[in-house]
Amino acid sequence: MNAMFYLIRKQLKNIIRGLARKPLALIGYILIGIFLVGFLVIALIMPSGAVRVISNEIFSAAVTGFILVGFYVGLRQGIEKGSTYFRFSDVNLVFTAPLRPSRVLLYGFIKRIGVSLFVVMITVFQIPNIKNNFVLADYGILALITAVLFYSAAFPVLGMVVYSITSKNIRRRVFAKRLLDVSAVLFVLFFVIKLAEKRSLGDALVAYLNTRFFSYIPVAGQIASMASAAVYGIDLGFFANAVVLVLIIGLLLAVLSKLDLDYYEDVLSATEEFESKLRAKREGRDVTLNKKKVRNVKGGFSGYGARTIFEKHMLEYRKASFFLFFDKATLMVVLFGIGFKFLMGEGGISILVTLFFSAYMLFFFVVQGKWPTELGKPYIFLIPESNVKKLFYSTLTENVKNLLDGAILFAVSYFFYNTTLPVILLCIVSYTLYGAVYIYGDIVSLRLFGKIHNKVMQLFLKLFVSFIVVLPGIFVMIGITASGGSEFYALLPVIAWNLIVVICLFIASVGVFKNM
Repeated sequence: MNAMFYLIRKQLKNIIRGLARKPLALIGYILIGIFLVGFLVIALIMPSGAVRVISNEIFSAAVTGFILVGFYVGLRQGIEKGSTYFRFSDVNLVFTAPLRPSRVLLYGFIKRIGVSLFVVMITVFQIPNIKNNFVLADYGILALITAVLFYSAAFPVLGMVVYSITSKNIRRRVFAKRLLDVSAVLFVLFFVIKLAEKRSLGDALVAYLNTRFFSYIPVAGQIASMASAAVYGIDLGFFANAVVLVLIIGLLLAVLSKLDLDYYEDVLSATEEFESKLRAKREGRDVTLNKKKVRNVKGGFSGYGARTIFEKHMLEYRKASFFLFFDKATLMVVLFGIGFKFLMGEGGISILVTLFFSAYMLFFFVVQGKWPTELGKPYIFLIPESNVKKLFYSTLTENVKNLLDGAILFAVSYFFYNTTLPVILLCIVSYTLYGAVYIYGDIVSLRLFGKIHNKVMQLFLKLFVSFIVVLPGIFVMIGITASGGSEFYALLPVIAWNLIVVICLFIASVGVFKNM
């Protein structure tokens, strides 16, 4: 145990020393801490149901559906390639150390706590949105955060156990896959029966996911019940579920350490997968690039200078997309945007709410664009063009994609909202400008802070900067809407402000090419 805690203590010291050498990174951490505490205070003091009051059954159904999907995906991944608590540095140092496998597993579990805290931070940022639409019970925030902690801790170890048991025998793996697929088919079949009974998709989904049967599913059922306590209140069942989860996690860890299997080898595949994703993120590549089936496309370069960067990105999109820029991200943008309306119901949700929700989700699609890939290659610094042209063409594809994705999203939205065509056009422009704010804000943060060693801090720093710079336009829009102004006039200041922000961020980003 001394060796394990020594390694953890040294890792923490190295992080602190790294911050001492990078004062701007330390400032970033402080800003994130202030921002997180501020959100938590707001979440605690703000009243529930400030915007609208959605029924507790919808909240319970939503968290149950989310957890069941995560449960299915986790088991599927566990059967195919497992999950992991470890990094390649652990493979090189810890796996070869004279430590018992059970203690190495405990070491990985302790490291997982950091990831759990990251998931909790994301949850804290969502609490104001939840309280705006649902009435939380006393200590409801604590119940929700506790459920998130158990979710992030239980599912990886479950995937490791499933992989360890099924990976040594092909028949076990085939049987596990078929059992999981049959369960998914039965899940859909029983929902169809409920749909025929209710004659309403929304009512059937809420009633079905609130069926008591789902609360008895090991791990997933307990977590869903604990999360539902956020609106129903903490009772004896909440603590009973917590005890059951602790026992299940402990049992899974004991089984994994006592199995006559070498889990070191079992987690290598998932560790390699995890490392490849991290490497892709650092280099600005799509984390699923290696899994995509790319097409052979015909085309060449008709331009010269910095324009060739844009044409290169166009060819890359054509190889990996369904058609031009339309790929899985486009489908997700549309599904998230339209699905948000049906999730929130019919009680006064306007297209402006969908716009800002979609713009918020867009941040997570934009933060890893194609331009970081170019900064890792020397030729872009050697192109005999101005820095303005280099920056413009290296980010043009992302802006065009956001424009087309926004056009599809709000063209579809036109048929679901009682709005006008000019408002739809302004929503498309506003959505595109939000994407540009994220792109150039990302570059400015790179100039200010460099390649920050911690990806979590980097993500929150970008989110913090983007949130601050777009707030004035949103405040003016809210003021116009509250005073009875139309959606058309409410969108004008948002567009005007974001356009000014984009121009300023673009100018501040140009210097990124001055130093390799």
